[in-house]
Amino acid sequence: MADRSRPRAVEDFEPYPEPLYGDIALAALATFAISRLLDSHIPNTFENLVVTLFRFFPAKFSLVGFPQYPDAASVGRTLLQLGPKYRNWARGSVQKGFVLTATGNSKALDVARILSGAQSASQRKTVSISRPRTMDLSKDIKSIEESVLFRQWKSGSITHTSSLELFDLLGAYAYTPARVLKGRVKMLETIATELERPDVLEFLAAVRKEFADQFRD
Repeated sequence: MADRSRPRAVEDFEPYPEPLYGDIALAALATFAISRLLDSHIPNTFENLVVTLFRFFPAKFSLVGFPQYPDAASVGRTLLQLGPKYRNWARGSVQKGFVLTATGNSKALDVARILSGAQSASQRKTVSISRPRTMDLSKDIKSIEESVLFRQWKSGSITHTSSLELFDLLGAYAYTPARVLKGRVKMLETIATELERPDVLEFLAAVRKEFADQFRD
């Protein structure tokens, strides 16, 4: 078994037992992963975070239906939730890496205590409970409705917007391949069709048009 205290690379990290982390929110787990990378002097690049979260918490950060693979899109969405616009647990970007805020450090310590078994069951309730991993399609529609782009579209226009809003909508990052972006949009279109949401289909068509360059191979 690899020594958790002296990892040389993200491949050295070993998984924690699922019962220890099953009720912890994804964003809280991400603060712990960032903290471990920083403490280990391993660059907290997006790729390293994807692998680290998958290695530590495979039940939470694997692809639904394909548990042997990490879910990079889920990691991307989780990292966005750490920013100042949401929880303010970290600052940075997927391009430059992340630094935890004081609140983020406190959250990472809470998670570390739980994973070490130092907290009782009652104390664990202080860490946000995560949502179950399901195939509930309505969650994707809700994410669209809560996005900056959708609100802009409903107000009349999504022109002159930053590609960052597109990445936020799709749970992607700046160097996500165009084919992956197109695949994500196509999946959302399928979900919107199944749930009979013509407004969302119209919105996604507008997104395709406005960000045509981002979708071009």
